Amino acid sequence: MVAASVLVTGVLAFAANAALDLWQVGGNIARFVQRTADEWPLFLLGTLVVWLVVTLLVALLGRLWITVGVVSITTVLLGFANYQKQQMLMEPLYPTDLVFVTSPKFLVGMVGVDVVSTLLTVAVAVGVAAVLVGRRLGRWFPAPDRRHRPRAAWTVVGLRSLGAFVSVAALASLTHFHDPGNAFREAYEEHGAEWSPWNQSANYVHNGFVAGMLYNLPLVAMSKPPGYGPEAMQEIVARYSGVADRINRTRDPAALQDVNVVLVLGESFSDPTRVEGATLAKDPIPFTRSLMQRTTSGQMWSPKYGGGTANVEFEALTGQSPAQFRPQMTTPYQMLVPGYAHFPSAVDYLEQQGLDTTAMHSFTSALYRRATVYPTLGFDEAVFQDGMTHTRRLQDNPYVSDAATYDETLARLEQARDPQFLNVVTMQNHFPMAGHYDRPIPVQGLSDDPEAAANVEHYARGLRHSDRAMKDFIGALERSDEKTVMLFYGDHLPPVWPRSMLTRRDTHQTPFFVYANFGRPTPERLPTTSPIYFMNRVLARADAPVPPYYALLQRLERWVPAMDHGLMLGPDGTRISRAELPRAAQRLLRDYRLVQYDLSVGQRYSAEEMLSLDPASPPTPRRPAAEHEDLRTADAVRRSSPPINRSRSPASAG
Repeated sequence: MVAASVLVTGVLAFAANAALDLWQVGGNIARFVQRTADEWPLFLLGTLVVWLVVTLLVALLGRLWITVGVVSITTVLLGFANYQKQQMLMEPLYPTDLVFVTSPKFLVGMVGVDVVSTLLTVAVAVGVAAVLVGRRLGRWFPAPDRRHRPRAAWTVVGLRSLGAFVSVAALASLTHFHDPGNAFREAYEEHGAEWSPWNQSANYVHNGFVAGMLYNLPLVAMSKPPGYGPEAMQEIVARYSGVADRINRTRDPAALQDVNVVLVLGESFSDPTRVEGATLAKDPIPFTRSLMQRTTSGQMWSPKYGGGTANVEFEALTGQSPAQFRPQMTTPYQMLVPGYAHFPSAVDYLEQQGLDTTAMHSFTSALYRRATVYPTLGFDEAVFQDGMTHTRRLQDNPYVSDAATYDETLARLEQARDPQFLNVVTMQNHFPMAGHYDRPIPVQGLSDDPEAAANVEHYARGLRHSDRAMKDFIGALERSDEKTVMLFYGDHLPPVWPRSMLTRRDTHQTPFFVYANFGRPTPERLPTTSPIYFMNRVLARADAPVPPYYALLQRLERWVPAMDHGLMLGPDGTRISRAELPRAAQRLLRDYRLVQYDLSVGQRYSAEEMLSLDPASPPTPRRPAAEHEDLRTADAVRRSSPPINRSRSPASAG
């Protein structure tokens, strides 16, 4: 009976692993067979890992037929999720993605009710078939009757306990897959595993689905840079405190005392006219395009296609680049930030400047653990869809409209007495798009892909609504007597385009601009820029002083305005290597890596100094213009002399 159980569980593990690898290559049987034949030791190692899970289930459940059903259904669900994510976002399933199981409504919205219904039908059918097969197998070696064969029954209990112990011990070792000397990782590498840090799909295809999941298990975000220690960090603090002092000599130390700061992340906001081969009947973002021409603006480098919103938001708020983390750190919001009581961010500095801080996301708090992350980043308040007053939808779009989100933002600015920092994340243009609007904008060039065409046409109409909402939002800020600086950026392209139409440059660029309703703007077209530099752009537009951390980033941006895993772009937008940089720029990169390590997973020797102004040497105050003083006086009378006056200049928008 024991031998038969081992045989059946082995066959089950083999079949499950084969199914997962077949899903990984998109159901291409010829490719699967070729890969398995070429890398059969890696396939057998993956089967061994699955067999440990199967053995543990049998030991815990005590019924083979139940185990067969559970494993079969789980295999179908995992395989489909991996396949679907690859089709939509061009990347495989990661262990951290499993957290979305707690958001079934969101998942249904992503893939559609029809797809989910089909999946559940297949899963149930597979489960029923597995149970029937399992019952048949169970008749061949029934469990011993404790009344008539007590010794045999206790032998089975002992074997189950032994199997559970061995399986748990082995699986526990797998959780330390990245530790030096880990037996499983060494076995994989001895038998030909090749890890591609910047190409996760290659990891999964070459090494197998199981190996790909193991490679992406949580781990320490960064390896300790050479030379890290308290002395090195104090040297860096001193160096960039000096740089900050020089920058701040020409800036107003009180600039943020009467200025609101707003960061707006536009969900899936991009410029579809940049995609070659597709032509829209009309420009969906004419106002945004005109605004970019008269402000500081450019294209943001987005790390992912079709997803990764939280990673871009993390960069903008912390100034820390995932490019400096290990590639397995796929989602800092889920894998890194929640592990701390506090995580350094721009919120720290802005609160020191007297701003109240609020994070607002017009959707559920469950996505990317934002309900935990926002307080950890230091926000005074986190507001989600259920806590918003303005939650209008557009036609058949299930998500809160951009117009409603902006109305909520304006209401909070108007109701507050003190200056505000609002981090706003919209949701209107989230995938899927097809069927949302009455008048989609026609597109040419996608006639051979009706599904893509439908999504693009409705997406374009959604962008048109977003563009009009932005125009109304800017108009309201123009009429306001409060000074506000806003930086708007798209997080990523939507997963609606056929892969054949996208180059890497197209896939990773979205618009951003910096606007202020006071002062005189100087239009500036920036090179492709990473969001780690966004707060610098806000502070520059507000004429506000910078702490040492942002002084470091300001220097680094001159040489490396955009970075990603395995990629750096220079000021001219071309790819560069570290070796091509001058020695001063290489030192900036070294210092940046040391600071990011210190602030993220290190001892935070520099956290307080790098994100604070030096009170011992404040910049020289500058007298405000007379027109500003007059408006401040009038506003103070109207508001019965609040503690902080927040009037704005009547100068043109910028």
